[in-house]
Amino acid sequence: MKWWDKLIEHFNRGYEEEDLELEWESSSIENWDWDTLVKDRNLLKIKDGFERQKYVRSCVEQMRSASDELDHVSEEYNMVTAYLKDIEEIEALPAGEAQCVKDSAKKIQVYETATKEYREKKGRLTEAQFMHMEKYESVMPKPYQDIKAAEDYRELIKGDLSKLEGEKHAFQYRRAELYRDIANVKGMVMICAMAFGVCLFMLLVLQYGFEMDTQLGFLLTIGVGATTLTVLYVKYLDFTKQLEKTEKGINKIILLKNTVNIRYVNNTNLLDYMYLKYKVKNGRELLRIWEKYQQEKEERNRDIENQEELDYHKRSLIAILRRYQLHDPDIWIHQTAALVDPKEMVEIRHSLVDRRQKLRVQMEYNKRLATEAQKEIKNTIDNYPQYREEILDMVERYEKEYQGN
Repeated sequence: MKWWDKLIEHFNRGYEEEDLELEWESSSIENWDWDTLVKDRNLLKIKDGFERQKYVRSCVEQMRSASDELDHVSEEYNMVTAYLKDIEEIEALPAGEAQCVKDSAKKIQVYETATKEYREKKGRLTEAQFMHMEKYESVMPKPYQDIKAAEDYRELIKGDLSKLEGEKHAFQYRRAELYRDIANVKGMVMICAMAFGVCLFMLLVLQYGFEMDTQLGFLLTIGVGATTLTVLYVKYLDFTKQLEKTEKGINKIILLKNTVNIRYVNNTNLLDYMYLKYKVKNGRELLRIWEKYQQEKEERNRDIENQEELDYHKRSLIAILRRYQLHDPDIWIHQTAALVDPKEMVEIRHSLVDRRQKLRVQMEYNKRLATEAQKEIKNTIDNYPQYREEILDMVERYEKEYQGN
């Protein structure tokens, strides 16, 4: 039975230190119904070899499981206790050292706040945008100026195209009017010719049918007709010349428009290339990104300086705390609020005390589990001495299995 005694001694090692805060009450452990945690031996068929083997194995497994859990919980318990001792050490620092710790903690908070504000700032450039703009930092803002000049030139070209289109429509409208005027002149010539013919016919009828003197009528008719036709012919020639000039004007506008269109296409292709090169949609966006890049570059430099200062004050704080042999001085760079504000330190202390109480309950529980399992095996041997050697052999065999695993 030395193995059991050694196991129980293993359970009891290192857990007898005095509490740093608040006396722990074990009444909760005592009030537990332990009968539900172990098998009732009277209900087992100990005389049955298979049942007896299962029973002994379950007791050993219970002790082993309690031992493993106790190792894990005790490690956490010792760590929490060490943190509580660290708090006592910090609170007992000399006034000068305490002030240095507090100053370092405050500076850490300042630089951490600045870093957090920078990292959480909205509207920052993406890393891809920043790296892309960094490539052209040496030539900026000339690319913006080039794009701006090209965009201004495009607006001029658009204006020229708009004017040419307006002139083209005006010439086309004038051409339509001239075609209409020429058609009207032709119509008037036909009407005048028909009227002239009718007048001549009536004069001939009057002269030969009624033997009237129509010489004056012939003279008037021929004179009016000749004058009218002459006027119409002159107008026709004038309209024709105007039409020719209009046609030439339209052709000139079309040629000029084609030339301007070529300029517009070349300008558009150039802008498309520059937009693609600088990954923007227009010059305003490039200018906006460039301005944000300059601002963010300054902020990044400040952030680097903040990080250097932050690292320096963290090292300073850790160096001070290490002089007092704290268990984990590094953890306090993440709990600077407690070093600055005593109320925060009290909150941490209460939290650690609560955690340690919970861990101690678990430790006592697992110690009790192991003890109950040991009692069960001892009582079984006492009540069934005929199986003593067999049970001890099983215990030793199961222990070797566990050690082998």
